[in-house]
Amino acid sequence: MVLLASLVLPALADDAPRQVYSESFKKGATHVTEQTFNVTLTPEQARQEFKVLDSTGKQRYILRFVPDISRGDTKIVGWFVRLADLHHKIYESVLPTSPDLTADTTLHWWLDGRQFAKVPLRTTRVIKVEQFFCQLQVTDVARLSATQSYIKQLDLTVQFSNTKLK
Repeated sequence: MVLLASLVLPALADDAPRQVYSESFKKGATHVTEQTFNVTLTPEQARQEFKVLDSTGKQRYILRFVPDISRGDTKIVGWFVRLADLHHKIYESVLPTSPDLTADTTLHWWLDGRQFAKVPLRTTRVIKVEQFFCQLQVTDVARLSATQSYIKQLDLTVQFSNTKLK
């Protein structure tokens, strides 16, 4: 019985929410109007976007959620998070990303619902862009079935702040 307990406790510790941090390649002096978005993503509302305002109240960024659907399938296994800078439209997103997913060691911009995701869904993601922070925190996830990676609903909170969030 003691052996069983020692095997279970580390597994529970690995499931505990944690935090990861990364920084965008986008450097600059931009601050934002601090705001929080409570987002619910479903197959019916899979693509959503939100306006992110700069410190003067003008629209500066667009926060987008793009569904991750495996080739040849119709069900969602996660969402890609994009933050587009309206002043520099050359970039699809200023969040730290890599064109080669296998080489990207962070993947903080990917809400990956698969069982062996590099960053578990419930991990808090803090990303510094210019002089502000974007924090993503999944608050709830409902799957089509307990044995599959397909997501029926994903609830998350996205906060934009000029100071690092805890």
